[in-house]
Amino acid sequence: MTVRIDRVRQIMEEGGLDGVIISNPANRFYLSGFTADDHGPDESSGIMLIGVPDATLYTGSTNLPWAESEARDCTVAAWKPPWEAFLGGAITKSGAKRVGFEDAALTVASHEALTNAAGSDVTFVALGHAIDQLRAIKDEAEIAALAAAIHLTDEIFVTATANLQPGITERQLAWKIEREMRERGAEGPAFPTIVAGGPHGARPHHSATDRAIEAGEPVVIDMGARLAGYAGDLTRTIWIGEPSPRLQAVYTVVDTAQRAALAAIRAGMTGQEADAVARDEITAAGYGDAFVHGLGHGLGIRVHESPSLGRVSSDRLQPGHVVTVEPGIYLPDWGGVRIEDVGVVEEQGLRLLTGAPKVAP
Repeated sequence: MTVRIDRVRQIMEEGGLDGVIISNPANRFYLSGFTADDHGPDESSGIMLIGVPDATLYTGSTNLPWAESEARDCTVAAWKPPWEAFLGGAITKSGAKRVGFEDAALTVASHEALTNAAGSDVTFVALGHAIDQLRAIKDEAEIAALAAAIHLTDEIFVTATANLQPGITERQLAWKIEREMRERGAEGPAFPTIVAGGPHGARPHHSATDRAIEAGEPVVIDMGARLAGYAGDLTRTIWIGEPSPRLQAVYTVVDTAQRAALAAIRAGMTGQEADAVARDEITAAGYGDAFVHGLGHGLGIRVHESPSLGRVSSDRLQPGHVVTVEPGIYLPDWGGVRIEDVGVVEEQGLRLLTGAPKVAP
């Protein structure tokens, strides 16, 4: 964690800051190792205050033993609620004059309480997503953690989809997948499992319902196990029995587009350039308007991280980025097809972490 905290201090030096407040739970975990999540925007499980030379993780007395057992390379201390007043007082006592904060992860009410407690001598500087960006390039330990989460996700997909019969509902299959995650040691799903049968597959972020899956129709499954704090992510489009000719045709277009993108992605490309490889294939097949989202996104502690692989993304891919590649075609009143794999960006290409079998029509 020392190296990661030092990178925050580099941001401090560049911005003329005396300290940085970390309120985003993903960044708190990244910088301290403390795994507690927040229960809502007004229920923080911990706040980090990074200064020079000290870094302190503050938490409530209830979480103090937990934080002390997990946090590394920082001091752990209990706050006296409300935390905003406590932290504002601590900042004032430290003599800090310019303090950065994560404006995307602090409520207006908390910001107001914090500034009032710290007093007019302290200037708070919004950092935007500067701390989030530190997580974009993964170190070897993170890549190993992601590989483990993805491997577990692959195995659960194979187990949960074996011997499916028509009549199983979307909700039953989603529960089967998530139960398997828990039973096999995952902390749980990294996001609500998507099972979208038939026409529901035209909704990229569908929520599973009690609709029964029918033979021959496309079933989009988007799932990911969370393991050791890191997210897996996998999408496969399957069917029970024989696929219809239309499903075969649409699946082939998406598969071809994804294979082209997987082969093309490498360090130095922009997200827009990567997206265009798959989008051009889908457009040439006559389905350009049906590819309604970007090609992919970064993956890590959170399911959606930097960089973005999309139509207008100027993000430049760098070695150590872990990204999803997930083209799709969505046709209202019929359904959809999406195929998603995850890989590590390297100088000469994309090294796949996903190993789940694909279905060939």
